Amino acid sequence: MDLMNYLQENKKRCLEDAARFAADNREDDAILAKIRANVFDIFMQTGDKTDKVFGILQSKWKEALALAQEHGDTSAIAIEQIKLEVLSEIEQEVKCHG
Repeated sequence: MDLMNYLQENKKRCLEDAARFAADNREDDAILAKIRANVFDIFMQTGDKTDKVFGILQSKWKEALALAQEHGDTSAIAIEQIKLEVLSEIEQEVKCHG
C-alpha cells in the first residue's frame, strides 16, 4: 500500500469509527476518532512527507501538550496526545514503506 492510500484508508476508518461511536452515544470517543481523522487529513494536505514536516508538527503539538499539562486541561491533553500518537504512526509508515 502506498502512503497516500494508507492515509486515505486510515482517515476513512477513523471517520467510520466516529460515526459508529456517535450512533452509540459515545461522543467523547467520536470526537477523538475525528481528531485522528483530521491528523491523517492534515498530513495528506502537506504534500511534503519529509522529516521537516514531522518535526514541525511534532514540535507544535508537543508545545500545545506542555501548555495543556501546565494548565491541567485534560481535554486538550487528550487531544494533543492523540495528534502526536497518529503522527508517530504515520512516521513509522513512511519509514517502513518510504
